[in-house]
Amino acid sequence: MYPEHIYIKVEIRTPIYPTEDPDKIKKCLSKVFPEAFFEVKDKNLIGESHSLETFTDIIEEMRIRDTARSYLEDRIKGEKCRFTISKQATCNRKVNLSDEDQPLGGVHVTIESDQIERFIRMITGT
Repeated sequence: MYPEHIYIKVEIRTPIYPTEDPDKIKKCLSKVFPEAFFEVKDKNLIGESHSLETFTDIIEEMRIRDTARSYLEDRIKGEKCRFTISKQATCNRKVNLSDEDQPLGGVHVTIESDQIERFIRMITGT
């Protein structure tokens, strides 16, 4: 999907609370980030990927590409883009971009790329 000369690394991180089942949270996150490898570390579920193909498909299906582009571009610092989505929404294969604290803790995503602005434009269809 991405040109070979664009490097990306994606880190997905969310807290796991005592009332939550890590396997269920992993299953939910895998609906949005199926390309990621997840592991539990220090009460967090952490994933790593080199693709956002499903995330891209979802924002297109939800018809939020323009909103996603503005949201993501506002969060670029250097070669990284950091943002938060709702953990609960991922269970329904949805992307809910958020600035607010989430009741179940947000899913913190960091995209690192040597061409971050171009990559954001690519995944948001512009």
